[in-house]
Amino acid sequence: MMDAVPVPPFISDASIIDRAQRFAHALLRHAPPVHPDAGFFAAVIGTSIAHNDLARSGLSPAELHDLLDYLFPGALTGFDTSLSALREQYAAYVGTGTIDPQPGFTLLMRVLLDAYSAPGPDTTPWVSSILALACLRPDHLWRDLGLSGREDVTVLLARHYPGLVSRNVDNVRWKKFLAQSACEHADLPAAAAPGCSDCEDHAFCYPAAA
Repeated sequence: MMDAVPVPPFISDASIIDRAQRFAHALLRHAPPVHPDAGFFAAVIGTSIAHNDLARSGLSPAELHDLLDYLFPGALTGFDTSLSALREQYAAYVGTGTIDPQPGFTLLMRVLLDAYSAPGPDTTPWVSSILALACLRPDHLWRDLGLSGREDVTVLLARHYPGLVSRNVDNVRWKKFLAQSACEHADLPAAAAPGCSDCEDHAFCYPAAA
């Protein structure tokens, strides 16, 4: 059985949300005037900074550097004091790097997402990295990513993996659907995402296991 990512020390949800939103807004000041993924990446990075854990984003230090350089130029190298925590945490993150607690599952997810990636967006590989790790944690996918609701995840997936979204004809919750689809794509028995067992709605998604 695959275990979920260990839960970090408790910080009030309100405190995290407030800090995450402030960091996200600061990042967006460095983004192009119109980019469909800017809000998503700002939310994910802002939430990771608020948790004092850039590895939580699912992006390696190199991926994070390239994303910031591409979409938020100046965020790492400028003098914006509202992003000083990003620069401090990034410097430490380069030294520690990423640790994947479930490489088998994240590989299944990456193979699935790569197979359904749309040909257009340059940012899709970064989205795939973020989603693969997010499915390890015990929360709703939208909330874990710092988004406003499930609809935000649907819009994101439709832009980057439209063929995958079209297969969710029963409107299954996204974390469950992605995990099941990854197993199916690899010709493996269906299994829940590692984080699902500790989710507050586990009994709703998996009533037979309750």
